[in-house]
Amino acid sequence: MRSEIAGMNSELEAKVESYNYANYQLSQIEANIADNEARLQEAIVTLDETQSRLNDRVEKIYKNGSVEMLDVLMDTSDLSEFLTTYDMLTKVSEQDSNDVEQVKMLKSQVEDARAQLAEDKDSQEGLVAQLSAEQAAIESGIAERNTALAGIEADISQLEAEQAAANEVSFQAQVAASNTDSSGGGGGYNDSGGNYGPAPAPSAGGAVGIAQQYLGVPYVWGGASPSGFDCSGLTMYVYAQMGISLPHSAAAQLSSGTPISYSQLAPGDLVFFGSGGISHVGIYVGGGSMIHAPYPGASVMISPLAYGGSYRGACRL
Repeated sequence: MRSEIAGMNSELEAKVESYNYANYQLSQIEANIADNEARLQEAIVTLDETQSRLNDRVEKIYKNGSVEMLDVLMDTSDLSEFLTTYDMLTKVSEQDSNDVEQVKMLKSQVEDARAQLAEDKDSQEGLVAQLSAEQAAIESGIAERNTALAGIEADISQLEAEQAAANEVSFQAQVAASNTDSSGGGGGYNDSGGNYGPAPAPSAGGAVGIAQQYLGVPYVWGGASPSGFDCSGLTMYVYAQMGISLPHSAAAQLSSGTPISYSQLAPGDLVFFGSGGISHVGIYVGGGSMIHAPYPGASVMISPLAYGGSYRGACRL
């Protein structure tokens, strides 16, 4: 039954990150809509100005007939100049026509784009609502199982707390023992969960040092503050304090940095996990471990990389 609860926690975490990614995509769509609205208004202004100029010309031609153009043409000294002047007047007229057609085409394109983006926005809002409903159902299911297994889960929680405390003590000892080479390697992660070497000390004010301040802060889905974090909310908040802006989505964060291999891992790198898509992110601390916000009911802790599930990659910001 413990594995079932763990599976539900993992599934919920994946849903939370799907929700976060949907919100991220929605914000991108809204920004595109705003940009296209501005382009559309600019196209309309240009079109109105061009049409106004053409209307003035038509009105003058209507009032004065063709005398003005005839005067211009008859004022030429020879046939060659006549043809050159006529060609110039024709090109001016063609250019006006081309300008109008280009602006009309731009207006049509932007209006089509706006319609498509509005449709996308509707789809995204529907997706966010769907994910929120699914998440509520999963949270309810976990609560029911936790209530039914309260005695057993109390023992499990105690063991997990003791392990987290042991990880914390080990990490603090590693930091105290070393104040150099904060960019050392990652200790050779492997899927079996072994081979965790000593963690290099984090650089002063670095991501690891900042994240360490929030050990014990409860997991809150959608959280991105010291009152509560989800996994991508924690990494976003930590790096914001270093002047680096990240989206509130593990999947989107993966593409925000430079991809690196296991052997290149150093403290402060982001590490990603997930079985279908990217559903979890943590901050590598060295020694094959990470600081992360694991799942509802838990708190920010230091865990082996193997704790995160299926390793999907890492990036450096």
